[in-house]
Amino acid sequence: MIHRGRRRSDKITTRSRIERNGLVLIAIIAVLIYGILDSMTSDQTLTRSLIVIFVIVYGFFTQYLINSRKTALEEKERTQQRLIQAESLAAIGQLVAGIAHELNNPLASTSSLIQTDIELLKEQKDKRAIDDEILNDLEFALKELRRAENIVKSVLGLSRQSQAYVEDVDINKAINDTLKALENLYINTRINIIKDFEVSLPMVNGNFANLGQVLINIIKNAIQAIPDGNGTISLKTRYEIETNGVEIECHDTGVGIPKEIINDIFRPFFTTKEVGQGTGLGLYIAHEIIKKHEGLISVSSKQGRGTTFTIDLPCRAREA
Repeated sequence: MIHRGRRRSDKITTRSRIERNGLVLIAIIAVLIYGILDSMTSDQTLTRSLIVIFVIVYGFFTQYLINSRKTALEEKERTQQRLIQAESLAAIGQLVAGIAHELNNPLASTSSLIQTDIELLKEQKDKRAIDDEILNDLEFALKELRRAENIVKSVLGLSRQSQAYVEDVDINKAINDTLKALENLYINTRINIIKDFEVSLPMVNGNFANLGQVLINIIKNAIQAIPDGNGTISLKTRYEIETNGVEIECHDTGVGIPKEIINDIFRPFFTTKEVGQGTGLGLYIAHEIIKKHEGLISVSSKQGRGTTFTIDLPCRAREA
């Protein structure tokens, strides 16, 4: 992913140089043409008209190149931000994976002991009085420990680099399957799902299950972001010829993400949901899966107007 970002940055730098040189070239050509035409005629009115025409044409191209350069600089800044974010997440991911590995054994042994105690207490119920409140507390503790174990397994799964991504994945089908899996979340709401899929979309070389997990996290967040279940979710797929990649866009008309936290949403364990309703790993896991697929995931949002997640995936795996 970092290499793709660098190639984009190099392209932007080259394009900026071409635009700057093009501006100078237009000015030189304009002066030469004016000089030639001025030497060929003595009509002052025609000369003034030519000057006006050249000024207008030069001004038009100048403004066009200024706008193009501004766009290129903005894209370069966005690419640099993505690179910084990707490198930060990679470092955090390694740290989290190491901590998760160390937590795995004590969690497993503690869960096993509590499970044994619960079973013993239940066996003693017929022989002597058992405090049901203590039993309920133990069962709750076991439930929370198992939830912690699942979190650890998710993080450790991301740290393993041995999984091969060799399937041909139909992204349109993956999105449709995701919508079926999440149907119970929006079927009884007024959420309108709009699908704009490109026909004959090329296959993505990846893992269907893992990409499905990414789509579930993104679309589920979109559903939960829409207040009172009344809004629109737009799902779009496109083939990008320039990058030979597939672009997936998920836009919702939800509450949006505050500007001050939008750069943190891909960090592990960061969540705005209430305690017990979210682990803060959904978007982090999505980011890591997309990174393994040599892709990019980005987000833009305006409070009160909604959020757009964009995923770019290469159609062919990069050669090692």
